[in-house]
Amino acid sequence: MVKVSVKELSSCEKILSVDVSGDLIRQEYDTFYSEISKMAKVPGFRPGKAPRDVLAIHYKDTARDEVLKKLIPKSLREAFDTKAISPISSPTIERIDFDVNHLSYEAHVEIRPKIKLEKYKGIVIKQKPILIEESEMNEALRRIQESHAKYVPLENRPAQMGDFVICDYICLVDGKEIEKRTEDMISIKEKDYLEGFSKQLVGVQAGEMREVKIQFPENYTNKTYAGKEATFKVSVKELKTREMPVLNDDFAKEVGDFQSLNDLREKIRLQIENRKKEEKAVETENALLEELLKKSKFDIPKRMVERRADAMLEETLHSLRHQGMAEEADGKQKDALLEKMKPEAERQVRISFLLDEIAVKEKIEVTGNDYQSKYDLIAKQYRRPVEEISTHFEKTEGRKDSLALQIINEKVIQLIKDHAVIKTD
Repeated sequence: MVKVSVKELSSCEKILSVDVSGDLIRQEYDTFYSEISKMAKVPGFRPGKAPRDVLAIHYKDTARDEVLKKLIPKSLREAFDTKAISPISSPTIERIDFDVNHLSYEAHVEIRPKIKLEKYKGIVIKQKPILIEESEMNEALRRIQESHAKYVPLENRPAQMGDFVICDYICLVDGKEIEKRTEDMISIKEKDYLEGFSKQLVGVQAGEMREVKIQFPENYTNKTYAGKEATFKVSVKELKTREMPVLNDDFAKEVGDFQSLNDLREKIRLQIENRKKEEKAVETENALLEELLKKSKFDIPKRMVERRADAMLEETLHSLRHQGMAEEADGKQKDALLEKMKPEAERQVRISFLLDEIAVKEKIEVTGNDYQSKYDLIAKQYRRPVEEISTHFEKTEGRKDSLALQIINEKVIQLIKDHAVIKTD
């Protein structure tokens, strides 16, 4: 017999107080000792012949753990049935009070929020049209021009702005060497990441040794040296200047399959247009989802938001570590990052519920063809055999379910886009 009382925390979070009768507890103990007696090895008794009271002495702790492990899920299922509750995540079990005659505990349960769907077809948004500026075309062409530039040795003058220094150097901080490079090419330019570095190389000549003193910025990636003064001992081996190719039809033929400079410019224009279309698609999706969020107010489980924020924090830290841009963050830093991430975590949780609600309403499902299309796409992206990708998703626990959720969300978002009214300014 299970007794249940419910405390409402919100429309989507509840605390269940569960009391389990002594009869059910004794039944579980009887089942445990019945099973263990068949294999128990107790000194002085043949296997399967030790009496219950002797088994209770030798297996007391094991019995308690195993009985509790079975009683909680069983009683929880009964509690859910009794109160007609359908949890959307694994409950958190707290305040367990258990002995051979009594079991009580609390279960923190998250349930699906009640969502009153407002208009999700015919959402109106305003956007600016895609424009390609001449300056963008010229900048892209300049980058191509620079990538095909020639670096010519300088022999008749010292280095000046715009030149390149081929050198070996060592970097010293507090008199200790922290970095060493050989055959490094340094561009002499007005603005450096390490402020003032290039300017100190103006006037240098091949064969010269020059000391360059700078101060690392306060936000330097290596915190050990942030804000400290450093001395670079630069041994100049060669000076070079960059000769840019002339922008004409011959240049266009050299850099690709183009008949003229105009052909190259048209290709650049199409690339910029395609990039902007991709950016616009993301912008459109975000704008539609924001409008959907504005129209739909509902409670969401706080702990679900916390779990999402925790996951986002780990993803961010992992990415930074992978890029070599972050050392191990301390507790305060993690707490600060976590607080910053909570609004976006809440937004993502709300969107996931809304998309799921629309999918149910529209009866959107995943087909075998949907899975196959995804497998083909992923295989192409990672340059792996399709069979390998499909096996990975089919055999790895949880992967296919995650993919199904992704596919459904994409279908719902496409439905919203298809019915949206997009006005251009």
